[in-house]
Amino acid sequence: MTVSINKILIAEDESKIREELVECLTDEGFDCVEASNGEEGLNLLCQDLDITIVLSDIIMPRKSGLEMILDAQSVIDKNRDLEFIILTGHGGSKEAIEALKLGAIDFLEKPIDLDHLVHVVHRAEELVGLKRASRQYEASLEADVQAKTLEIQKLLDNLKSAYSESLECLAAAAEYKDPETGNHIRRIGEYSQVIAKELGWSKERQDLMLLAAPLHDVGKIGTPDNILLKPGKLDSDEVVIMKQHAQNGYDILSHSNHPVMQVAANIAKNHHERWDGSGYPQGIKGAEIPIEARITALVDVYDALRSKRPYKPEFDQQKTLSIILDGDGRTEPSHFDPELINILLKVSAQLDKIYMKLAD
Repeated sequence: MTVSINKILIAEDESKIREELVECLTDEGFDCVEASNGEEGLNLLCQDLDITIVLSDIIMPRKSGLEMILDAQSVIDKNRDLEFIILTGHGGSKEAIEALKLGAIDFLEKPIDLDHLVHVVHRAEELVGLKRASRQYEASLEADVQAKTLEIQKLLDNLKSAYSESLECLAAAAEYKDPETGNHIRRIGEYSQVIAKELGWSKERQDLMLLAAPLHDVGKIGTPDNILLKPGKLDSDEVVIMKQHAQNGYDILSHSNHPVMQVAANIAKNHHERWDGSGYPQGIKGAEIPIEARITALVDVYDALRSKRPYKPEFDQQKTLSIILDGDGRTEPSHFDPELINILLKVSAQLDKIYMKLAD
């Protein structure tokens, strides 16, 4: 067992759950401290500067987990290495969304899957290490610029990779309850990047699509399980609730000023809009729909047609392209930007390779 240099604060008011988490993470080599409420947790955070990871329940007496995060961000040194992971019980989706907006890197639903917990905590540990190493390199930059340039670039690449993984985890959170989606979100990012490249976009803008498009369905975090996982057809009221995921996704992502999150917010809100105006939530049409959302809408349908679903078999490349071009009563060519359909046909061999490479 490797002993970690990172100390974990576990803030949880249920003693049995707290003891289980402490035992699990102690066995992994972490030094754990405990708090039974948010106020006690905040005091420990302020007093013990060795704490770098916080595992906190949302609903706690005296101070909630969200209040603890807010207060910590206002009173603790902004340069301090600190990552938050949120625990939520059944029905805590709205609170979990708020925690993600406040900067929590992940949330875990109760009952806790301990193997998944260990994975998430180790990811938080890696982020802490990368940030710490980044500052150390920045401190030495002025004195030794030329000697450290290559190492710093590698570090920045690692930080970018870690950020990309965080975005992927956020996207996966929406798909977590639906095992049939598999590599769907990864494929959507790569398809979108290919389309963006064919449009002649800059490498930077292509990379934005690679990271942003997989977040298109993040609003499903707030969709009730009984609707999201319903095996049969949704009734009219359930359809209304399901459609709310587009606006919910925008509400989650639009609070960030980061370019990736801004693009992702527009995609989340508009990826169910249709070229002919028959989509939702606004019923906008044509060029009124952001181009990033038009791309994502097309590749999302392409991937859905290629993939096996409870209501349909896996379609091959030829049948998928035929449906997009000619329609099948459910999917119609009028739903999509005609220019993007032509581009999709042009790069269809590349999309097929991506599908095969990342097959479920």
